[in-house]
Amino acid sequence: MKFAYKLLPYFLLLQHASVAWSTDACSTRAIVTSADVAVSDGSLFKTESFFHSSDNAAIKHIYEDERIIAVEGPLGWTRTGDTESLGANFHKNFALGHQFHAFLLHFEETVSNVRQSERIHFGGGIYQALSGDYPYGGVVHLVLGDEENRPEGLLFEFPDTAAIRVTFHDWRTENGVALPFRIEIDDGERIFDYRYNDIDITPKSPLWFFETISAPQLDEVQIYRVHRKMLAAHCLDDAGLIAALSASELTMANRGELFQTSSDAMLERFTAVFERVDYTAYHDIKTPIIETSPESDLGWIWVNVRAVGSDRASGEQFNSQWAWVMLLRKIEGEWLSVGNASNMAE
Repeated sequence: MKFAYKLLPYFLLLQHASVAWSTDACSTRAIVTSADVAVSDGSLFKTESFFHSSDNAAIKHIYEDERIIAVEGPLGWTRTGDTESLGANFHKNFALGHQFHAFLLHFEETVSNVRQSERIHFGGGIYQALSGDYPYGGVVHLVLGDEENRPEGLLFEFPDTAAIRVTFHDWRTENGVALPFRIEIDDGERIFDYRYNDIDITPKSPLWFFETISAPQLDEVQIYRVHRKMLAAHCLDDAGLIAALSASELTMANRGELFQTSSDAMLERFTAVFERVDYTAYHDIKTPIIETSPESDLGWIWVNVRAVGSDRASGEQFNSQWAWVMLLRKIEGEWLSVGNASNMAE
């Protein structure tokens, strides 16, 4: 019988390592991996994984062809060759479930309701663990071993399916962080042996995921990306990006006023805003709601967000909550904002 000997300190280490909410569009978090995979049935393939947050992740499987499965906010999608389609919870589950190093480094932000478990059966032993609710149902356990800061692995317990055991091996230190470069996955039917060639946890631009994983030709995903890029532009002080995502003419309704403006005016306005205000985070605090017209030329996204930052001159902090609907039109094949109606919580 085995028990991890320093459960609470490791939990505190994980909290210290994670510095942004999972829905923060301004997060610089990035975990990018590549691996060669051998399966117990004799098959071989390669994988690449991309993790920005629990709702912004992708896994690429490379067999004879290449398949990407991704989760972006409320959406899941797949791409195989030139074929793209929206997915279901299964695809979001699949994309997130393959982010093994993210569960190791950012467990408490990838799951919810984190608690301590004293007796988890794992690989013939009994261990302590951190346990959390998986976003799409079930429970995930980060199984803690006898060596501090080097857990035994992960145990996924999903409804109506056999438990999946993920065992960590071949620990190496990268950028001062201990990481497993070999991972064995036992799904109850086959064993997958992942040998990692590269694990990159270097912080990157908040836009790195969108720059690395090209957007599918799916209206809902493209609308979601406009929204998230708009948020990230605030932390990047990038008024030009906000203008580039806006149509030449826009109609706005906020603070009790209705007015028309232009992308040029948006550039001027936000250039001035960013000279005065330092945004440090911009969170989606509820799942965005995305809809499009039957003709797929108009779209809208309802959001509830929280902006965090400070006044550059006075240093005064702000933490404001907003709700708005952004209206978009497809112009020459590109989704652009044509206005919004917004309000701020008292």
